Amino acid sequence: MNKPLLFLVIAAGMLGTSQISAQGYEIKVSIKNSKDSICVLTKYTWESPYKVDTAKVDKNGNMVFTGKTPLEKGIYSIYSPKKSALYFDFIVNESQKLTITTDTVNFYDKMKITGSQESSDFVDFVKFMGAKNLERMNFEKDIRAKKTADSTQLMQTKATELYKDIRKYQTDYLAKNPTSYIATIIRLQMENDVPNAPKGMAAADTAVWKYQYYKSHYWDGINLNDIGVLNTNKIFAEKMKRYFDKVLIQHPDTLAKESDRIVAKIGNNKEAFKWVVHNMMYNAELSKVMGMDAFVVYLGKKYYVTKQDYWLDEKNHEKIVKKVEILEPLLLGNKAKDLKLIDTSGIKPLKKMGIDTISTSEELTKKYYANQAAIEKMLVSLYDIKADYTVMVFWDVDCGHCKKEIPVIQETYHKMKKEGTSMEVFAVYTQHEYGKWKNFIKENKLDWINVADAVHLNNLKEKYDIFSTPVIYILDKNKVIQAKRIGAEQIEDVIKMLEKKNKG
Repeated sequence: MNKPLLFLVIAAGMLGTSQISAQGYEIKVSIKNSKDSICVLTKYTWESPYKVDTAKVDKNGNMVFTGKTPLEKGIYSIYSPKKSALYFDFIVNESQKLTITTDTVNFYDKMKITGSQESSDFVDFVKFMGAKNLERMNFEKDIRAKKTADSTQLMQTKATELYKDIRKYQTDYLAKNPTSYIATIIRLQMENDVPNAPKGMAAADTAVWKYQYYKSHYWDGINLNDIGVLNTNKIFAEKMKRYFDKVLIQHPDTLAKESDRIVAKIGNNKEAFKWVVHNMMYNAELSKVMGMDAFVVYLGKKYYVTKQDYWLDEKNHEKIVKKVEILEPLLLGNKAKDLKLIDTSGIKPLKKMGIDTISTSEELTKKYYANQAAIEKMLVSLYDIKADYTVMVFWDVDCGHCKKEIPVIQETYHKMKKEGTSMEVFAVYTQHEYGKWKNFIKENKLDWINVADAVHLNNLKEKYDIFSTPVIYILDKNKVIQAKRIGAEQIEDVIKMLEKKNKG
């Protein structure tokens, strides 16, 4: 599979500067029994930690991180380059002057933080969550060791009990500290309770009501305009991904509408805008849901074509804009672009014309116009196919996956034709080793329309987004794209579904 274009963006280059006042920060850290000579201060943004500062460590484990520009609100960590180990996390909010003392024997149990009550509370929060997780793991380990018959039920019961403990801790904290940064972290992790549906509602409508309630309250109490939401060690990233991948209906129109709503909530938070838009595009490109390229096009036109993608260099910006230009005409419901290609019978005449040895566009132009009448008689047009359904497959003789898919397509083709389905296969060879191509067709008895771009009249890569093979499109009788990038085993089901839809 080709990696999405956005994979090329260097994440570290996306870290920008925040709009905060120039007061500076001072984080004094003392780690008993430390053997480090230096330690690194890192900040979590979206899914990864990024280096913020480096400090020398004296023989007593003391270090000071200091800077003239205040730190963004967020979860930070102390990292040991020597041991390639994360020592511990802590939070920075309003207070930019903290003193942290701890011990390598047990970082959190021995930790004390002064300078910020909330930073100190965060240590208690981490310790509580860690203790509950350890309790769960030890319980499960003990149950497995005993090999009890009802072990699954026992573990589920224990998990429920622990969930209630955690839920109580969270709700109690939120009640006492509703506007704190830890409250934001908790809300990002908590699932909102869904109440019972209104009395008298039909049973068939209850599930829909509960879903709509869950969706509409998913972001309750979370200020997406707050930079601290972004800097939460994967928590925000995972919640956002779950919303777009699991909560929302996987339809490009739905995702487009919700993306507008999320971006509006982000407001003027440029860093959050950058990461959210970038990752919506990245995940849309990775999606295996057919038709999701419409969401790619939507995001591309709204944020990239309009040059709001300030985090990209010109090269990567242009790549995305070009990708959008290629994808837009190929969206489901659009009429496929015509292809005028040469079938196997035209290869020998083209060789006689010398077209197979041409290496420049100038030579091709001369040869084409010198032989225009003869060439045009040989061209096979996609638009000339008379069938209710056209299966257009782009393939290569040397493609291992194609060798598996082509026989499946052939079997489906013969089966459906025998059943009376009005269909045709327009098989486009994407390379130029025509001897191999003709031999493969003959050996495998491919009795459909076999064509290749032997005159180089079509840019298949751009015209049909062909960057790997095989690629399958299904067109209706008007050559409108009804399905795309499906597996060979899906062809029959898709066509039958379209027939049923047309009859209904």
